[in-house]
Amino acid sequence: MAKDILERSKKLFSRKRYGDVISLLEPVALDFDSSTYKNSFNFYFILGLSCLYTGDPGGASSYFDRARKIRMLDADLMVGQAAVYLQQGKTAEACGYYLDALRQVPDHPKAKKALDFLRRADSDDVARLVESGRIVRFYPELKKSSPPLFLGILAVFLVLVAAGSFFVGKTNQVYDERADLSSFTLSFEEKKNVTEQGGTYSYILTSRQILDSYESIKNYFNQYRDNAAQVEINRLLNSNASSSVRKKVRMLMDYLSEPGFDTIKDNYSYSQVSAEPVLYLDCWVVWKGMAANIIRTENSTDFDFLVGYDRKSDLEGMVRVHFPRALSFDQERPFELLGQIKKDGRSIIIDGSSIFQTIRQENDSN
Repeated sequence: MAKDILERSKKLFSRKRYGDVISLLEPVALDFDSSTYKNSFNFYFILGLSCLYTGDPGGASSYFDRARKIRMLDADLMVGQAAVYLQQGKTAEACGYYLDALRQVPDHPKAKKALDFLRRADSDDVARLVESGRIVRFYPELKKSSPPLFLGILAVFLVLVAAGSFFVGKTNQVYDERADLSSFTLSFEEKKNVTEQGGTYSYILTSRQILDSYESIKNYFNQYRDNAAQVEINRLLNSNASSSVRKKVRMLMDYLSEPGFDTIKDNYSYSQVSAEPVLYLDCWVVWKGMAANIIRTENSTDFDFLVGYDRKSDLEGMVRVHFPRALSFDQERPFELLGQIKKDGRSIIIDGSSIFQTIRQENDSN
């Protein structure tokens, strides 16, 4: 089997063969049909950093932007984006990114060193820094590869054994610790009077179904399956569940978080959402398609999203999308949309969060 190109690129990068890294990774980045690395932060970070070292701030900026859509609060990435602005002489923007990096990692050495320089420097000093190539001292470093997984597990196991405890289990991904929902346990009285009498509801549930659905919300939350939790929340909010249960369910919504392209779970299709929109309200989705009827202002971008039309053959449906910011993308090319399902009257709409569109080279149109 061929070596993983990400590992090969790290070795090339360590040997300062930045052009070879770009030659290796960029064809994959430009291939819309390739999904292996599209949600890999490290892939786009290495590619952007290699562009930075080869004197291509435009390429670096594009790939750093893609990396940030995957991991927004990475301090090294912010330092890389600051370096792009520094190369362009935009010191105010660079300072903003360095300060953002220090908010994440207060002792970040590159960010501190760069800010110390900028406090004393004028525009001529910055220009000389770039022209001389000494700007590379402010570039972020590429972290070394982690040890093999089994070594990491062994090390943790030995530490736990030394401390007098150990665990047996399996974890697929490391997450931040979630909130404790123990305060949302239903009381005996609430369980006894779990249904509402009278009224019109979308879902008529038995007491057992309501209790099971309520517990499922907490279980899904602890499993980081926020979309699945939201579906159960919507089911109860539109059911004959008691006002007490519905009140707690609304409060549980505040604990759900926005996913990224690489962390979304229980991604629902357009056909599922359009068939029963009340059940999927406020869920997050990643859909492929193309944009039409785009309206841009300084503070917003709106368009009709042609779901499933990324191949220009199978149109699943059309939904209006709103971004509360100006957005730039190629409307002639397909992309993936990450957004939250909302409702406008009887129609579903999408509040957009971000899009993923492969970068188009200038010679693509030749």
